[in-house]
Amino acid sequence: MKKSKTSLFPRGANLVVFLWLFSCFSGGLSQAGEIETINLSYVVEKVLANSPEVLNARDAVETAKLNLSSSASQGLSPEVTLSGNWPIINGEDTSDMTWGINIKDAVYLFDKSPTEKTAQILLQEAESQLLLEEEAAKVQAVTYYLNILNGEKDYNIAQKTLELYQILFEDQKKKWEEGNASSIDLLKAQENLENSKFLLQEKERELKLARENLNQLMGVPLDTFFSLAPLSSPASLGRLDYSSLSLLLQERSSEKEALQREKERKEIQRKETKKATQPQISLAGEYKGEDFLTRLSLDREGIFSYEIQGGSSSYLSSGSYFSSSEGWGVGLEISWKIWDGKVTSNQLKATEIEIDQIEREVEALPQTLSLRVEEAVNQLLQAQSNRELTSLVQKSAQDTYRVMEEQLKIGFITDRELLQSELQYQQAEANYQKAENNFWQAILNLLKTLEEPIQIEENQIVIPSFLS
Repeated sequence: MKKSKTSLFPRGANLVVFLWLFSCFSGGLSQAGEIETINLSYVVEKVLANSPEVLNARDAVETAKLNLSSSASQGLSPEVTLSGNWPIINGEDTSDMTWGINIKDAVYLFDKSPTEKTAQILLQEAESQLLLEEEAAKVQAVTYYLNILNGEKDYNIAQKTLELYQILFEDQKKKWEEGNASSIDLLKAQENLENSKFLLQEKERELKLARENLNQLMGVPLDTFFSLAPLSSPASLGRLDYSSLSLLLQERSSEKEALQREKERKEIQRKETKKATQPQISLAGEYKGEDFLTRLSLDREGIFSYEIQGGSSSYLSSGSYFSSSEGWGVGLEISWKIWDGKVTSNQLKATEIEIDQIEREVEALPQTLSLRVEEAVNQLLQAQSNRELTSLVQKSAQDTYRVMEEQLKIGFITDRELLQSELQYQQAEANYQKAENNFWQAILNLLKTLEEPIQIEENQIVIPSFLS
């Protein structure tokens, strides 16, 4: 008589597993009619419209434009000040109020003012930063998009693996109950099943996080579910010339332009600091009337300054160039700061050190850029080779699966062996799709390195002609 064995597992375990699998699939089917399918172009558009970094960069450009407009309006928008005082208690028998209005400005006749030059540089920096932020947002959007596509492949394979190990576990359990398998074989089958469950949960969490990252970038609720259209297959690229790509980057490098702008700013600062140590000579004129005072000045740098004062006589009595109470005069004004405790000279030396540092960085930049290009090209070539390899593996797995289908028909193999072959084929297919997505990622990385504007058309990245 056959000896009965006590089951090591609850009889309801199988039902629970299948109910869980059914809930996953039925839940997905119930939502299928409500899920919106979006493409890469839509995602990038949403990201550019909602990215905080892009919005802040746009605000910075508008602020820089306003600052430039203010700095460039010297001579057209003079400073106007109204002032006055009214004594309340004093030692003299007087309570007359003193009042006056002061209008002054400085007009740069032959060149832009240092403030305007600096404001123009700051505007260029803000516009350059905006372009960089927009391109960075595009790269991040595409990267998250590809992460989701790859995550979906991994999740689907994890589901298929769980299904297979569930069937194998059932088979092994039946053999164990019939006395045709040991408890060790059954425990091993259960271990494979539990590992596949854990893997599925892990891939589900990773996919959920990838979707939430993209949703946050798009500015939609984190739990919003979109179906992403797959990217079209990228064409293989031709031979890539490191030297020409490196020269292309050196010509358009935003880092080089930023260093040049910073050097220009420091040179303006150095020039203005030097002026403070040099004798200042200007031709000055003044006309004083009964209730107004006009002062004019022209220095050797071509800066024309004027000041108009009007008001009570006591307000106009101070600060006159000439001793006469009413009249006019012309003369030379000379000033020379001969000592300030080395403050100005130290500032000048610090500025010159900073300029030397920038020049060293500019000199070393070409090699740095060349290394970046070489690294990006190598990654692209590796991704392209990996795609070709996975394509061969995928075709081999497909052929093997078709052969085993025929072998099953003639009873040469079992249906379980066919299931394993099917899983291997699906895994090879998923690996090939992921290799294509990784190839897109490598193309994206090279475009970012070359600072080539990223253009999206429907569901593919436009590859520039110099790369194709």
